[in-house]
Amino acid sequence: MTDKILECEYRPGEEFVLRFRPPKLQMMSEPTREHLRAARKEMLLAVRSIIDQAIRRMEEAESAGEKGPTKIKVK
Repeated sequence: MTDKILECEYRPGEEFVLRFRPPKLQMMSEPTREHLRAARKEMLLAVRSIIDQAIRRMEEAESAGEKGPTKIKVK
């Protein structure tokens, strides 16, 4: 099989780019198909975790910005 299922692109100082191509599952044995399905699910869960963390950081930054100015008493 010469087609790549997963392609990763990275340039130092920039982001990673992952490309997923659906494999031709009908050409593979059942255990291989099961492993590929499980791997795809794990990759999606990892991406969901990254997105959830980014959302939390944005929400924390937004709530920190809502506090407004702080009064400091000077004697």
